Amino acid sequence: MEYTSSGFQGIYEVPEAARYLKASIRLTIPYVVTSAKLIYWLRRGLTLPDLAEIPGRQLLITFEDLISMRIIAALRAAGVSFRRIYRAERWLRQVTGHSRPFATELLWTERSDVFTESRTRLIAASRSGQYAMEILREYLIPVHGLLFDDRGIAQSWEPCDYILMHPQIQFGASCIKGTSIPTKAIWGMVKGGDSIELVARSYKLEEDEINAAIQWEDTLSTA
Repeated sequence: MEYTSSGFQGIYEVPEAARYLKASIRLTIPYVVTSAKLIYWLRRGLTLPDLAEIPGRQLLITFEDLISMRIIAALRAAGVSFRRIYRAERWLRQVTGHSRPFATELLWTERSDVFTESRTRLIAASRSGQYAMEILREYLIPVHGLLFDDRGIAQSWEPCDYILMHPQIQFGASCIKGTSIPTKAIWGMVKGGDSIELVARSYKLEEDEINAAIQWEDTLSTA
């Protein structure tokens, strides 16, 4: 089943973004993500620096901001210090020219530093661009999990199997991958009493996709 673009960009309130991040991290490495923590990151100038001065009640973030904070949360979950995360983003912002480099670069960590690549060479972004030993590659953990467009900007995020978030599909809400069907709609039908088999037939989906949507929404509801 093919999806179609709605033409709108994903926009999220901070509590909503915190739930998405908390749910995705919980499925991999336990890490506590809260609205207060996201606001602290924003106030420190991480992601888009212009957001640092916007009052909390007026604070809305884009898909690229969400992705940037997803990267920060994943790095913190892996054990990288906030200081090295801040250094990595500041250095990447300088060398790439992007205001949200965590939404444009492929990144890895070995639980201490933040690494990227330049011309196939491994670079420690958290150490102001020092070249790293190639032997480190076998220990690196990818922290992106993203799909990029031809401009090098993160265009979608797959928080778990079968689930995709795209800023131009359903206003950036989580959907079944390859469709514009929100996971929340599937979850609501099953919780309302419809069987997984019936929902799968109704949407022409596989039962594994239905189960993934239910698990994701259950995780979101407790995040």
